[in-house]
Amino acid sequence: MQQIKSPFLVKLPSSRLERLQFIKDIFIEHSGTDLNDAWIGGRVEGLRKLGLIQPINYSKNRNFLNGDVTHLSPYIRHGCITIAEAVKTTKEKVNTGAEKLLFEFAWRDYWRKVWYLNGDAISSDMEPPKVELKRVALPQDVKDASTGLVCIDHFVQTLEQTGYLHNHARMWLASYMIHWLGVDWRAGADWMVKLLLDGDLASNSLSWQWVASTFGSKPYFFNKENLSKYSDHQFCQSCKEKCPFNESYEALNTQLFKPTTAPAKVYKRANLPQSAIASGSKTVVLFHDEMLSAAHSLYQSSHHKVFIFDPVIQHDWALNRLQFIADCLIEMPDVEIWVGNTAEVLVMLEANKIITQNTPNLLFKSLIKGYEVLYQAEPAPYSDAVAQKIMAKDLKRFSKYWNIVGADILKSLD
Repeated sequence: MQQIKSPFLVKLPSSRLERLQFIKDIFIEHSGTDLNDAWIGGRVEGLRKLGLIQPINYSKNRNFLNGDVTHLSPYIRHGCITIAEAVKTTKEKVNTGAEKLLFEFAWRDYWRKVWYLNGDAISSDMEPPKVELKRVALPQDVKDASTGLVCIDHFVQTLEQTGYLHNHARMWLASYMIHWLGVDWRAGADWMVKLLLDGDLASNSLSWQWVASTFGSKPYFFNKENLSKYSDHQFCQSCKEKCPFNESYEALNTQLFKPTTAPAKVYKRANLPQSAIASGSKTVVLFHDEMLSAAHSLYQSSHHKVFIFDPVIQHDWALNRLQFIADCLIEMPDVEIWVGNTAEVLVMLEANKIITQNTPNLLFKSLIKGYEVLYQAEPAPYSDAVAQKIMAKDLKRFSKYWNIVGADILKSLD
């Protein structure tokens, strides 16, 4: 997103084709393809996809690239639907056999709670690596999808063209980059999150760390047999390159990994921007990119409601993600849409008090810390008592989180 000299109001076209072009014309420095029709943003489309979930099929074939996955992640990420809604709908669909899907929704909530508890530390090694990590830069041929490995190039092309990649493909791609090429997990995570429609600092960074072994007990890796099986053999037959994955797990373990005593790496943190100091007298409901739904309780507020496309937040997002957000906002006509610096917009609105949904995103919070802020709790798929227990615990492993929330998430709706 280009630097905006002076904030300005925008009115989104009701026509989707015109809206896609409108966003492209405003954010001319953002690259990438247009948002395709498979990923229309907003709550309406999110609810439609939620209604199509197949919990039983998901439990059986979720690891296959053509499996019955939900495609809900961009809608959950932007608050079009909540994890609580997804859990409730899943349990309404089937009485038994939904545990794997409920487990997956819980993982997303878990990443988020780790972010709340650890702040920006999730962008550094959470733990010392269990194997030697080379931490080299991201090669250009990977970014250009020109490695010659049909599977890897396909994953990168799919990510760039659609903003989405099946979770198994994300793990294969991260593992290849970290363990075969020696790429720094942070470089890979930073590259991928900019391209994802569901780009989320917690789930993305912590998943890359899980692959690398800096947030897990061992590194994640795969072989040709695994990739070929779960991709329905669609890549290997046409690949002309010598396959680096065509070994047993035992052979690859010996080839790829060396023991290490290296400490956890702490990466330099960017300085947080300064907030304006409140000088007005008005209350503003500030919608951020995790609460884009007209069903959100704050949408019913009588106060001035605002969303801001801020280059501080979205400066490196792909074009199609900005278009996704525009799709979300068109369903929220009572929200005023600005483009520009948050601090300047709030001064122009004569704001004194801000009401918004709580978030672990410290960058967003830094933009409004000069104001009186009322943070509304996020909707949760468990009771308030359980939520309080989570925030008082060390959540270094998902098992600790699940021991607290599992019973609430799995319990019957009766």
